[in-house]
Amino acid sequence: MYKKDLDNLLKSSIPKASFLYGECDFLIDYYGKKIKNAIIKNGDIDIFSFYFDEYNKNTIIDIFGQQSLFATFSLVYIKIDSTKIKKGKNNDFKELLDILKDNTQNYLIIEFYNNASQNYIKDSKTIALYFNNNDFINVRFFKPNIKEALEILQDSARFHKINISQTNLAYLYERQNQELGICVNELQKFSIFDREITKADIDTLSYGLFTNTIDELCDAMLARREYIKILIKLEEYGISDIEIINAMHIYFYRLFLFFSHIKTSGTYSSRDVLGYALPKNIEDKYVQFATRLKESQYLEIFKTLNNWRLFNITGKDKNYLPNLIKIQAIIK
Repeated sequence: MYKKDLDNLLKSSIPKASFLYGECDFLIDYYGKKIKNAIIKNGDIDIFSFYFDEYNKNTIIDIFGQQSLFATFSLVYIKIDSTKIKKGKNNDFKELLDILKDNTQNYLIIEFYNNASQNYIKDSKTIALYFNNNDFINVRFFKPNIKEALEILQDSARFHKINISQTNLAYLYERQNQELGICVNELQKFSIFDREITKADIDTLSYGLFTNTIDELCDAMLARREYIKILIKLEEYGISDIEIINAMHIYFYRLFLFFSHIKTSGTYSSRDVLGYALPKNIEDKYVQFATRLKESQYLEIFKTLNNWRLFNITGKDKNYLPNLIKIQAIIK
């Protein structure tokens, strides 16, 4: 199942065993905690947590096989990555689930993370087959879209009693390069205020990772300004090519959304284009730059970024400068 299916399920029931995996570490952790908290509310519980190297099947079998003197049930909470699953050991989880079927006092949550393993998706799908009913579920998470990310940030703001508008949550999200986990942590800084959080507060207290620098770079390229000093900043931050590629892809994709909307409707509104309202000065900037490029230029930019990503991953291209020069040439 997927995130939406899990949200619906958790409104009415709590799975006995959950296998959480996919492309978004934040959501794996977020929903693991959400399920754990729902289980805790059910009554007295013994929680046994295992993190990566601590995972041991026999220890967990012993836990499932014993009755607690003080709690009514037990929860085994495992965080593990693909490198800790030895070849042929996927059946460990089947054995644990067989025990759970006969012991309704126990719960199991497995958060399965990718540690740059080529076999991660294959291993995930193999294990997920064991978790295939309403009591034993598997959930694959993808990077959330903007709407989903803002909903999570709104929930976090409500939990911490932070008064902040959706527009400023969106600004925080963009400032942190759409890194949801960092945004949730950053939000906690504002819990000390008993007033509405402003954009100025975010600028003062929430330091962007490198999004602003990449945006400055793209702005300079589109405005045909010198950008050597910005490249020096990137080198000082130690930003990898993949981080530059991802941030530039987000920037130009956002411009393309504005371009497409203006071309088809003749109007623009960041709320209509992105699903949330941007600050007026940023919205105006995107509109100005979006209409400066042609559809063929967007296509060439995305081709260049995709080739750059492919060559970088395969080790054929580790020099960002020629690729930036190509993009600048396309823009001109």
